[in-house]
Amino acid sequence: MKNSSGRPKVALALGGGAARGLAHIGILKVLEKHDIPIDIIVGTSMGAMIGGAYAAGLNASQLEEIACSTNWKRVVQILFPRKVQRGGLLDGMRIQEFLISLLGERKIEELPLRFACVATNLWSGEEIILDSGSLVKAIRASISFPFLFQPAEIDGTYLIDGGVVNPVPVSIARSLNADIVLAVKVTPSVEHHSKRLSSGTLVTKESLIVANSSSFFLQRLFGNFSERFLEFENKKRSGKIARLSFRKQMAHVATTMENMILTLRLRETPPDLLIAPDVNDFQFFDFLRPREIIKQGETAGEQALPLIQKLLAKNVAVNEAHR
Repeated sequence: MKNSSGRPKVALALGGGAARGLAHIGILKVLEKHDIPIDIIVGTSMGAMIGGAYAAGLNASQLEEIACSTNWKRVVQILFPRKVQRGGLLDGMRIQEFLISLLGERKIEELPLRFACVATNLWSGEEIILDSGSLVKAIRASISFPFLFQPAEIDGTYLIDGGVVNPVPVSIARSLNADIVLAVKVTPSVEHHSKRLSSGTLVTKESLIVANSSSFFLQRLFGNFSERFLEFENKKRSGKIARLSFRKQMAHVATTMENMILTLRLRETPPDLLIAPDVNDFQFFDFLRPREIIKQGETAGEQALPLIQKLLAKNVAVNEAHR
């Protein structure tokens, strides 16, 4: 479906990636600079936040100013409650208040640009498309990363991060009748391959007789517990046992899972162009490095520009040929 001007309808599908999602701002800066039209924005997670703000009327320079001037340490202090919430670490009302302070209260259907974002039904795993109603509530649902945010509740349905089912929502952009879909992936690439690994040395230095009764098992357990615990503590103090924080484990698991899901979703519904800023050197929670991340988005946008312009020109030429 073309615009009244006859040019193709262009959609931008912005993926999730936490702090790495700030690269979307760099992409938007390049598109603005070179007058590339955007008619539809669809976002998942951080892509929903950046895309929703842009659809609401904030330009790329304003988004960059917000990202670079925000005291992220202070934001974390405000959003993270002292006591862990039962359903997640971040309180739902606090994140909504933060979003309102940035965007105000707007209805999606009244935004200057058509916008939709993706969330996931916590219980059924169903993909939920949010394209009407409160912008803040929609973004809040799409960014509700499991174990970090409390699930968002909308009409009695509990919603979590859209990246669980659709990390870069190209399929949603297609469903909104876009002629050209430009997709932006901001998760580090993960090589998908298999490797065989030996389970290593025996847990104990000597072979033990398998327990043939519960009493025998308990005697062995408690008889060796103190010795094994002291051995473990000594290894831990000497640095022989590597420890990954819960936050790092969560980020690595999320990245691996998102990449596997993304591969399948893009194979099913490919974009006209996939832009992938080089964000491999940035961590999931690297909000203190906004300028560097945004710059990577700009670099990727400039590199993709000739292909974007070619896509636009080709689409116009095809349409004129069919008149």
